Amino acid sequence: MKSTKVSILTTVYNREKYLAACIDSVLASSYENWELIIVDDVSSDTSVAIARAYEKKETRIKVYVNEKNLGDYPNRNKAA
Repeated sequence: MKSTKVSILTTVYNREKYLAACIDSVLASSYENWELIIVDDVSSDTSVAIARAYEKKETRIKVYVNEKNLGDYPNRNKAA
């Protein structure tokens, strides 16, 4: 029996301090049929670089960067 694919949505804005731990938590999961969608809201720190480094190593991770800052709730809607 095939497991259901789970989409994990992570919105980011200047969260370099926490992003690697967030992604590592998903990678450590025993559940394997997932995708991690990271939507960056034009961070000015290294959040995008961190996310892209993980994206290069793991095909289930997809990173998107907004063209302009949308704010918290619109960015969540875009991720969904």
